[in-house]
Amino acid sequence: MSFLYFLESIRNPVLDFFFSAITHLGSETLFMAIAIAVFWCYSKKDGLYLLATGFFGTLINQFLKLVCQVPRPWVKDPNFTIVESARADATGYSFPSGHTQSVTASMGCTARFSKNKWIRIVCIVLAALVALSRMYLGVHTPADVLVSLGIGIVLVFALYPIFQKSDKNPALLYGTIGALTALCLAYVLFVELHTWPADIDPHNLEHGIKNGYLLFGCGCAMLLALWIEDRFIRFDTKAPLTGQILKVVLGLVLVLGIKAGLKPIFNAIFGGHLAANALRYFCIVIFAVCVWPLTFKWFAKGCPMKKWVKKTLIIIGCVLLALALVAGFIFWDVTRDTPNKPVSTENCTNPLITPLGKTMLSSHRAGGDFAPENTMKAFKDIIEGSDYTVDIFEFDIHLTKDGDCVLLHDDTLDRTSNSEQHFGAEGVRPEDKTLAELKQLNMGEGFTDADGNNPYDGLTGDAVPADLKIITLSEALEYLESKGSFRYIIEIKSSGAEGEKTADRLYNTLKDMDLLDRAVIGTFHNEITDYMDKTYPDMLRSAGFNECIKFYLYCYFNIDADPDTWKFSALQIPTTDYVVNLGTSRVINYAHKYNIAVQYWTINDTDEMKRLQSIGADAIMTDIPHEGAKVINRP
Repeated sequence: MSFLYFLESIRNPVLDFFFSAITHLGSETLFMAIAIAVFWCYSKKDGLYLLATGFFGTLINQFLKLVCQVPRPWVKDPNFTIVESARADATGYSFPSGHTQSVTASMGCTARFSKNKWIRIVCIVLAALVALSRMYLGVHTPADVLVSLGIGIVLVFALYPIFQKSDKNPALLYGTIGALTALCLAYVLFVELHTWPADIDPHNLEHGIKNGYLLFGCGCAMLLALWIEDRFIRFDTKAPLTGQILKVVLGLVLVLGIKAGLKPIFNAIFGGHLAANALRYFCIVIFAVCVWPLTFKWFAKGCPMKKWVKKTLIIIGCVLLALALVAGFIFWDVTRDTPNKPVSTENCTNPLITPLGKTMLSSHRAGGDFAPENTMKAFKDIIEGSDYTVDIFEFDIHLTKDGDCVLLHDDTLDRTSNSEQHFGAEGVRPEDKTLAELKQLNMGEGFTDADGNNPYDGLTGDAVPADLKIITLSEALEYLESKGSFRYIIEIKSSGAEGEKTADRLYNTLKDMDLLDRAVIGTFHNEITDYMDKTYPDMLRSAGFNECIKFYLYCYFNIDADPDTWKFSALQIPTTDYVVNLGTSRVINYAHKYNIAVQYWTINDTDEMKRLQSIGADAIMTDIPHEGAKVINRP
C-alpha cells in the first residue's frame, strides 16, 4: 500500500484526467475491436493469436479473482482514497487486474507480430501506462498489476509460435482453440457446481459465470467458424485503404448491433440464465468469421460505385464519425464521476443543506427493507424498536375515493397487500376505494424479510394487526410528531385532477400541523409541480422531472443562472438510474451554489452512501436505514 499512498500524494486534476483516459485502453470493447480489425484487415493468424491470448488471459483472470477473493485497496484500507471517476469500472475483486490483462494481450500481441520498431515501442509504453493507471487511480495494488502483466507476457510469447506455424500445421490451431474451449467448459462447471462461501461477492460471482459462458460460446464458434472459413470462404485481408476503413467500421457496427439486439431475445428464451451469453457470442463469432467476410471481395475492389454515391457516402461517413466521437466523449463525460472537490456549504442558508462531510439519513418508504413499507409498523420499528433514529421519513401518498390521503408507493395495491384476494380483482387503485374499505387490507401480505420468509402472508380480517393496516397521512404525521421532530419527504403519486386534490389535502394537513417548513414535496408529474407553484408557493418542493433536465444542462455547461431560475428547494435524484451519473461533486457543488439541497434515492449500498457523503450529499434515502446509520456522519 505504500506505493499506492505515494501515487495518491502526487494526484492532481491533470494526471487524474490523463490516467482516467489512458486506462480505457484496457477495456474489453477496445480489445475486441483491435483483434477483429487485425483478423479482417491485416492477418488472420495474427488476429486469431490476439483473440486466443485475450481469451486465455480472461479465463485465468476470472478464475484467480473468484478463488483468491482479494478485496479492493480502499476496502483493505479505509483510509485510502481512489480517483472517483474510476470507481464505476472497479467492480468485484481486485486480484488480478482485468484491464492490465486485456491491454497486455492487445498491445503485447501487436508488438510481437509487428515488424516496425516504433509500433513495438508505442505498444509497450501504452501497456505500461495502463498498468500504472490502475495503481494511480487507486483501484489495484502493485501485486494485482504485476501478476496480470506476468500472465499476459507468458501467454504472448507462449502462443506466438503456435499461431505462426498454423499455416503449415492447422492441427496446432484447432488443438489450441479446442483446449481453450475445453478449459472454458471446465471453468463453467467449476463455478456453477462449486460451493462458494456465503460472503462471496454475488455480483463478482455472476460476472465470473457470465464470462465463462461467453468464452465457451466463443470457443465453440471459433472451432466451427474456422473450419467453414478454411473450406468454403478463404477471404483475403487485402483491400485499398478506403475499403479497409469501411470494412472495419461497418463490420464493427453490425457486430455491436447483433450483440445488443440478441441480448433481450436470448435472455427471454433462456429465462435470464447466464447460459444465454454462450449462444449470443456463438452467433457473433459466426457472423464475424463466416458471414461478414463474404462481402470482402467488394471491399477489395475499392467498393465500386458511382462517384457521386461514393462522395456522398464518404461525407456522410465523416459526419457520422465526427458525431460518434462527440457523442462518445459526452457519454463518457456524463457517466463518469467528476474530480471536482466538494465546496464548503458554510454560506448556504437552506436548512436542508448540511455541513460538508455530514449527511441526513432518510428512511425510504418508511424503511421498507426490514418491515412492510409505508406502514405504522415500519415507523415503530425505527423509533421504538431500534437503537438509532433517522433525520427524515420518506413516504408516498394517494387520495382515497372519499378524499383521505393514504400511504402507498405503487399505483395499485397488488404488490404490497392482499387486495387481489380481498377485492377479487387485479389492479385496484386506492382512488377506487374508500378509506374504510382499504382499512380491511393486510399491507404486510407482500413483505419478504431478510431470510426470505413472508411472516405476514395470509393474515385477513381481525387477524391483521392494527400496525399492518393502511395508514393515513394524518395518522403517520401525528404518530411521528409525538415521538420527535423530524423532516419529511412526501411524494404525490397521482397525476392530473387526482394529483391536484392530493396536493390540496396535503397542504392543508401540513399547514394545520405547522409542518410546512419541515416537509419537502416531490412528484414525477410536471403539471402537479406547476399547480403547487401557482397555488401553494409557500410549500417546499423538490425539482420536477423537466426541471431536473434543465438543471443538469445548466450544471454540465456551468451556466451562470439567475437565482430565480430555480423554484425548488431540493434535488431529489438517483445516481445512475437514467444513464447520466447524477451522483457527482459537479452536480452537488452547482446545486449548493444556488442554495439547493441534493437528496439521493434509493441508496442501499453502504460504500455508495459513504462516497456520496464524502462529496457533499445532503441526504440519502435508503431502504436499510439501520445500515445507513452505521456509516453516515449526521449533522
